[in-house]
Formats: sequence, C-alpha cells, structure tokens
Amino acid sequence: MNLEIFKKDNLAVRVIKDENNEPLFCLSDVCKILDIQNTTDVKNAILREFELSRLNLHSFDTGFGVKEFTMIDEAQLYYVMNNSRSKNAKPFRMWVNKEVLPSIRKNGNYGFKPLTHKEALLLGLELLEKNEKLELENKSLKEKELENAPLIHFANRIKDTNDAILIRDFAKILYQKNKIEIGEKRLFAFLRDNGFLMSDNKPYQKCIEQGLFKVSETTISTINGDRLVSTTKITGKGQIKIANLLLERINHAV
Repeated sequence: MNLEIFKKDNLAVRVIKDENNEPLFCLSDVCKILDIQNTTDVKNAILREFELSRLNLHSFDTGFGVKEFTMIDEAQLYYVMNNSRSKNAKPFRMWVNKEVLPSIRKNGNYGFKPLTHKEALLLGLELLEKNEKLELENKSLKEKELENAPLIHFANRIKDTNDAILIRDFAKILYQKNKIEIGEKRLFAFLRDNGFLMSDNKPYQKCIEQGLFKVSETTISTINGDRLVSTTKITGKGQIKIANLLLERINHAV
C-alpha cells in the first residue's frame, strides 16, 4: 500500500489506495488544512452522516516512527470540505476537484513529481510541528473550557429567569459558583467604577433599559411620616454580563 504526499503551496495531504484502488485521504491532514482543531468531532460527524461504526485506520512511517492514521474516502472528504467555513476550504476543494482527483482517476496517481526521501522527511517534520501546535492550542482551549465551566453552568441556570436579586446576594453567588472573592462593598464599588451604578448606588437609566438592573420602591412609615426607599436589584441578564466582565478582568490580571 503506497503512500503518496500531495503538496501545493500551503496544502499538503497524504493519500493511499484501498483494496479497490480508490483513494483514501489522511483525516488529520485534511483537518490541519481546514483549521479544524478537534479531529474527534469530525470523526464522529462522519460516522453519524454515513451511518458507520468505524473509519479506515492505516499505519505508515512518518519519518519519525510508525503512526496510525484515520483515512477517509472521497465522499467523506467532500462532506468535510463542504461543511467547513475555513478560508482554506475553497482553494483546497478546487485543488482536489480540478487537479488531484482527475489525475488519480486518469493516471492512477497524482501527476506531480514524487517527493524525494529528504522532501518527505521535511514535510513529515512540518506536519508534525503543525500537529503539535494544534494539540497545544486544543489543550489550552480545553483548559479554558474547564476554567469557565462553573460560569457556563451558572449562565445556563439563570439566563431565562425573571427573578432579580440583591447585589449582596449576587456577591455570595459569585463566590459560591465561580470562586470570585468579592464582597458586597467591593462589588458595589466595581459596578460604580465600571459605569453600571451612580454614586448613590442606583443604576443608570441605560442599564435599566438594557435589562441589567431593576429598581424596586417601597414606602416605609416612620414617626416622621412616610418615606420612599429604593432598592437596586440585578437581573439574570445583568448577572451573566457582570460575571463575565469580572472573570475577564481576573484572567487578564493573571
């Protein structure tokens, strides 16, 4: 089973032939070209779309040891390309459609000059470096997802609520759900400093109109007569916006 590496400009993909002499394309190379970081998601999407239990797996020498790769057929390649929004999707698709596949069908192989052993090793190193970079980026994204998981759960829980709560209660929730250590006084100061509340701790009209805060008014009877007391409350929408802002400030400070 011969491995061919097809390369043009910034496009490079490894191809082999199956038992029916049909081309199979290396999925990890396709994902790199299309700027797809999570290959597993693509595998699962292909399995669902084509109602398969598994994909083709083949091992070959990368120049840095033998590795096993997932290979996809022509129909599966079209599926991945046509569902990609990458800026590389169109040039990749045109290259495959106009040059690679027609040449394979006509000649049984790709029409360009085969790569030398040195060129193949250099390309293997280039692909390995790209893969390591994507793995690091993917690891960073996963760490970020884990870091923000409490906030996501918190946001999903309150995004549709109609209840508004006191600022002091929101300060407690921020610590309980997101480990943001900010008390009532510091939270009020943060809201004033960032243009949500005025100096008397009442929200600006624009913040009320945006649905971030509500103000409830209660009449209290005293020996000196009735007195109108205003209480500022923060809505579910406001809680999400401010929690996001706080986490953003914390992340930038780290």
